[in-house]
Formats: sequence, C-alpha cells, structure tokens
Amino acid sequence: SLYMLWPRYLLPSPPNATVPNGYTLRSYVEGDEREIRSLFAMEEWNLTEAQWQEYKDKLLPSGQLLIFHASSTTLVATIGAVHNPSPGRYYFPFGGELGDLLVHPAHRGQGLGYVLSVRAVQRFLSAGYDCIRVAVQGFRLAAIKTYFRVGFVPFLHQDELCLRWQRICDQLKWPYNPEAWPKTLHESGIELGRGISSSG
Repeated sequence: SLYMLWPRYLLPSPPNATVPNGYTLRSYVEGDEREIRSLFAMEEWNLTEAQWQEYKDKLLPSGQLLIFHASSTTLVATIGAVHNPSPGRYYFPFGGELGDLLVHPAHRGQGLGYVLSVRAVQRFLSAGYDCIRVAVQGFRLAAIKTYFRVGFVPFLHQDELCLRWQRICDQLKWPYNPEAWPKTLHESGIELGRGISSSG
C-alpha cells in the first residue's frame, strides 16, 4: 500500500462538507452489519466473522459512518475511523486511519466519498488525533483524488515512492509536488507548515 497523511498544518482549519440532497448520514448502530458487509462484498471484501469483529474492535466510538439513499433507505456508502498504529509497513504512533471507503457504483460522482472522508477526519480531530492517514492502492484513482481534495498528501517515506506518485499525479492531472510532501512523520507538521506559510 501507499500512504497519504493529513498534514498537521491543517489541524486549525479542518475541512467541512455537506451531505448532498437525497442522502442521509449517520453512525453505525447494531443491526447495520448485514448491509455494510454486503457493500464490502461488492468489492470482493468478504470478511469472516473474526475479521469483521477485529475491524469493529479498532473503530472509534461512532467511527463507522454510513450514508443512505433517502428515498430507498439503502446503504450506499461507508467509511471507518479506525485506531490502527501498525498497519504493516510503517508504524504510526497514535495513528488514526481512514478505513475502507466504499461507495456503491450507482451513487458515485455525487461527492459521497468526499463527505465521508471529511467527516472521518473531523471524528479523529474531535478525539484528539493529530496523526491521520489513509492507505491507498495506486489503481484506485478516484479514491486518491478524493483524498487529495480533502487535504491528504503522499507520504514519501521511501525514495522509490516518488516515481509511483508521479505516475499517479500524471494520471489524475494533479500537481506533482514531492518537495512539499513529508518524508517523515515529524516533517508532516514542521516542514510542511513552514513551507505553506512562506509561500503565502
């Protein structure tokens, strides 16, 4: 996986987003499992009972966010605000992770992924997190563009990641700006903040 970080210089000014007309947003309650897991299954994420329980155990309270299509009351999008400091390749102390953003294909293009990502960031901030990240797969370009728009930036913790991110940015027609992107977690707060303010 590739990682994107939500820079600490954005902590004083978190993003905001309004749920589009025709949709409602709420947190997970007991009984939502079947619909959530059927949405996961659309992406061929077929979780066992143990995997589902492990995922739920990492969620922040009110951290599984759900968007329903109002007229049909069908679950069409979800994301998790997950406490997961050790996702595998890199250790993120006190790490908050945006987990499993999913939008039903029939409801893409409505900004639902953006709304969920913003609300997940807000949930982490309200819980005191200042290290927030998301793991992405390079071929999921729509999701990566959503995270860019929310304010996330690539985490270049290995030199060879620069080329991969250059290809992704070219495909998205997004500015490729590696000198402004963090190479360490410390940099995501100090260097970036200074760079942004000095450029006006």
